[in-house]
Amino acid sequence: MTYHTDTTRISKSGLDLINRAPALYYERYLNPTAEPQKETPALIIGSAVHCAVLEPSEFGKRYAIAPRFDKRTKEGKANFEAFVADAGERIVIDAETATVCERIMGSVHKHKPAAYLLKQGVAEQPIFWTDRQIEVDCKAKPDFITDGGIIVDLKTTEDASPTGFARSVKKYRYDVQAAFYSDGYEESTGSPCSGFMFIAVEKTAPYLCAVYFIGADDLANARQRYRENLLTYKQSKQTGLWYGYSEIITKINL
Repeated sequence: MTYHTDTTRISKSGLDLINRAPALYYERYLNPTAEPQKETPALIIGSAVHCAVLEPSEFGKRYAIAPRFDKRTKEGKANFEAFVADAGERIVIDAETATVCERIMGSVHKHKPAAYLLKQGVAEQPIFWTDRQIEVDCKAKPDFITDGGIIVDLKTTEDASPTGFARSVKKYRYDVQAAFYSDGYEESTGSPCSGFMFIAVEKTAPYLCAVYFIGADDLANARQRYRENLLTYKQSKQTGLWYGYSEIITKINL
């Protein structure tokens, strides 16, 4: 399965590539000779978890749970291919993945703050806006927006403890996501964002869950960083120069 992306607006994943090197963004989104991006098993599982937690009524419409087939045999291969054909447009996942999705969903909805946040609102609603400072068109797709205007983002992780998730925030620039999405919500709706919350849930039993937010000072710092990325992106588009890493021999600081 391949997926296609609107390249007229930049998303947080695009900002992450720009942050590393504009050449990576060009290769992913603009290179006409690049191979189409394929969904990896990890992305498929992540999407299935999000659907189970945020849109449980849609799970059976989007996913088909395959029984165990021995694909080492001719009969097993044929039965699996027949199952895939019968699934139509639904994505085929195995029973083990479906069980993990179910248990993560149960853990999230047993966690009182997480369950409260997901009680009333809309899932997977795209938002579009123009950053007025840099004059760049942007887009985002929040996992969930509560009726009260709180953006909720579901993250599966190896370690949902405060220390462990803080490492993930730093590694994957989740603080940048919080600032970028919050600003985008305000620009697109004309209403202030009431907050940005992370629901962090571990991917292994007992699927522990926690809810976190990022403080104002860290959000302000993240806002400055994403706008630096937007400026780099704008300059690359204007000049046509999508540079890579430094061509100077550089010392690594450990």
